[in-house]
This record gives sequence, structure tokens and C-alpha cells, in this order.
Amino acid sequence: MGNKDFNLTILLLIIVLAFFLRLVRLTQVPPSLSWDEAAIGYNAYAIWKTGKDEFGLPRPLAFKSFGDYKSPLLIYLTAPFVGILGLNEFSVRFPSVLIGTLTVLVVYFLSKELFKSMNDPGSGKSYDPGSMGLLAALLLVISPWHLQFSRAAFEANLALFLVSLGAFLFLKALKEPLYFFFSAMSFILSLYSYHSPKLFLPFFLLALLVIFFKKITVKPNTKWLILTLGFSCFFFIPLARKHLAKEGAARFIGTAIFFNQTGEKIPLDLKMGQTIASNYLIHFSPQFLFWGSTDNLRNKLKRAGPLYLVDLPFLFIGLVYLLKNRKEKKSQLLLFWLILAPIPAALVTEAPHSIRSLNMLIPLIIILALGLKQFFLLIKNKKYKIALLILYLFNFSYYLYHYHFIYPFDAAPDWQYGHKEMVLFVQSQEKEVDKIIITSSYGQPHIFVQFFQKLKPLELWQQKISQYQFRDINWDQDRKLPNSLIVATEKEVPKLSISEDETIVKEIHYPDGSLAFRIIKT
Repeated sequence: MGNKDFNLTILLLIIVLAFFLRLVRLTQVPPSLSWDEAAIGYNAYAIWKTGKDEFGLPRPLAFKSFGDYKSPLLIYLTAPFVGILGLNEFSVRFPSVLIGTLTVLVVYFLSKELFKSMNDPGSGKSYDPGSMGLLAALLLVISPWHLQFSRAAFEANLALFLVSLGAFLFLKALKEPLYFFFSAMSFILSLYSYHSPKLFLPFFLLALLVIFFKKITVKPNTKWLILTLGFSCFFFIPLARKHLAKEGAARFIGTAIFFNQTGEKIPLDLKMGQTIASNYLIHFSPQFLFWGSTDNLRNKLKRAGPLYLVDLPFLFIGLVYLLKNRKEKKSQLLLFWLILAPIPAALVTEAPHSIRSLNMLIPLIIILALGLKQFFLLIKNKKYKIALLILYLFNFSYYLYHYHFIYPFDAAPDWQYGHKEMVLFVQSQEKEVDKIIITSSYGQPHIFVQFFQKLKPLELWQQKISQYQFRDINWDQDRKLPNSLIVATEKEVPKLSISEDETIVKEIHYPDGSLAFRIIKT
């Protein structure tokens, strides 16, 4: 078997492993659909059935959803899966599995392209680009950061794939200018996939222009650049028009540090500048990268960070190599990619943020592969290499165990666990009661009713809304309602407050035994 065939076989095994790790127990871990996943799935269902979103708007470029105006691409990609496989947890998450697996393939080709011209500083010989691509792909396969966001339906996962693909196609275009067109299309699609690329890409594209200016502007590239610019404007203008409108900017206004809670602009001053700088720098801190600094367990494990602790020395080695070889164009590309990636996360109120800074992952993985390769070249003793392999296997096994067997207990409330069970139970009681009042304490309960009851678009608001209410529970008043189901939290309706005349018909518990919902019939 030749080296090319061997590399192809290993790549195939890596892709199969990537797919398996992202697919196994997909409907059990994470432990339930989040409200964003339910919204993506239900809007995809509405698009497939009617060509309109849940509010009856035809083929929108920004989905109103909860007033956050979700990017459209993942919803449109999910629509055929929901249409063919039905409206369920698997059909909503499976597109993310495929996208995550394809990202591993893109990282292989991207790394291979990058390392074609990079040399080992010790021997002066070029790195084997195939082996470097395989190493980077394998590191992404087992990355906690990537596994976390390539199993559930995260828009950022799709954006990461498209940005990575765009970067790879750009490097190809430096030799074959036809690829400028496809690179631009990939970058533009990323703008339709998630909000973060809208803040990251302008800086990243400017960096690409500066780094590769001489190669981009040679005469043979001119016609392709003009064609690419024209098509890019054609696809970009609808998005720009949407985001100039107030509703298109709703998500940014709701999360950016430039606005207060009422949506009013906050004056730019030294204090805000310090906040932005602090938000930016914290994404490079060990606390964030190796332990994770967030209370939202949809974004991380409780006992692990986005990267393995064993990665630390090899990231350092890889960074040192890039800095020593900073005059190389492709070293500059990786450094600028890493430096620019946290910008979207630095401009919002919640920092650090592992979703909005997800674009850091690709340069970090490639730098890590570079550091490991340097280690293998410097260390000749096989015992150290075997010890390192065992250390990585231990870290990976620890992560997998906690992700599949501990995380569902830790993170159940963050994933809105219990809504499915609650919605299906109250549906079975609809004919027995006059009113069903569901607490809004956890946020967005209506989307779970629409999703798990598989309602026709607008059916909840046109037909069922006379029976359903979604609001905070006021137990002193609501207990007086005749023949009603009250769906409440423990805080809203403590067990001791329920009288003998009132009946607890159902309690729904989190996996750890704590109460998610208490359902009382008046």
C-alpha cells in the first residue's frame, strides 16, 4: 500500500470515528432539546409544510422566533430532514452531526494545504502535509469544544464549517483563481448561518487581503475577482437590507455591550473600552480554555473545559514555531485567525462565550497539531510517545464518560429537560379541563407545545390559545380557577401550599431527582 493509499485509509477511519462520536446516543445526550433547538426544528417543519415560518411569514431571511431573529441557513437545511424523518429530536440534531463530520474533512484539507510550504526548523525539510492533515483532523474529532457543538443543533457549528471551508478554498484560489468564487460563496453563506461571522469576517477578510495581496492581485486573477465581487454583492445585499432594519439587528442590540436593557445606546467611553479589552483577553486565559468559565451548561461540561489540559504544552510549542516563522504567509494566516476570532465574543455582555468564540477552535487545533509534530520530531524515545498517547486516551476517556453519564444529570435544567414529558401529559388532559396554564419561569414554553404536539403552523395561536396560557404562576390567584391544569415550578407552588381540595396529578423530575414541573388540577 502506497503512502497516498495509507493516508486515504486513515482519513476514512477518522471520518467514520467523527461520525460515530457525534451520532451515538444523539437523542439522549444532550438530555433534551433546548428551546433554540425546538425553535429551529419547528420553523424547519413549518417551512417544509407551508413555505412559511411559525408566524406565517414566507421564506424569511431572519426568523423572528423568540424575537431574536435567528439566522436562516440551518433552519432551511434542517427542513428536509424534518420533512422526511418527522419532527423529532433526531431529525433536528442529525444535520449538525453531518456538518460536524464534514468540518473534520475540511480541516484535513485545510491543514494539508497550510503545511505544504511549512518547513521543520531543525532539518529544514518540508512537513509531510498528509500526516499533518490527518493529525489535525483527529484532534478535531476528539475535541471537547467541537463535540459539544456538533451534536446538538447549534448555528455556530454550521458557521464554523463554512468559515473553515471558505479559508481552505481561498488558499486553493491562490493557485487556481476559479476557487475565489467558491470561497466567497462559502464566506457569504456563513453570514446567513450565525451572527458571529458578521463581526468576525470583515476583519478576517481584510487580514487575508493584506497577507496575500501580491498573490491575489496578479493579472490572471483579475476576471475571477471581478466576477466574485459581483456575485458576492448579489448575495450579500438581501442580508444587508435585512440587518439595516430594526428587527434584523434585534439580536445584536439585545446582547451587545453598546446597548442597555431597554435598547438605548450607551456612550462609548474608557470604561467600555476596558470591558471590551477584558472580554477579549479572557478568551485566551487558561481558566476559559482548559476549565471553561460559564454557568451555562449548554456550552460546556461542568468538569471540563473546551480543550484538554494535556494540550497546553503543545499549544505553546506550536505558537512558538509560528512566531519564529511569522514572515511565512501561512503562519500569519493562523496567527491572525486566532487573534481575530474572539472579537464577536468581546462585544457582548456575556464573556467568555464558547459559542461566539468558536472560530478560535480551527487555528488552535492546527497550532496544536504543529506543536505535537514538533514534539515527535524532538523526542526520539518511544516511551515518551507512548506515555503521551496514554495521557490523551485518559483525557478523552474522562471526557466521554462525563459527557455521556454525568453531564445529562448536571445539565438537565440548562437543556430545558422535562418539557417534552410535561407537554405530552397536558395534551392527554386537554379534554378533561377548561384551561391549561404553563409557567414561563423557564422561558419559551409555547415552542415545546408546538414542537412535541406537532401542531400545524399558527394552530396554537389560532385554535389552542383559548385553552392554553403561558405566563408566570400566581398560586394564590390561580388556585381559584375552576377545572384548570396549573403547570408550575417548585418555587411557584411549594408542596406544602397545596390544600386537600387540590390534586397533584403529575410531577416531572430532573434525572437527579429534583423537581422540574408540578402539575395541579383545580
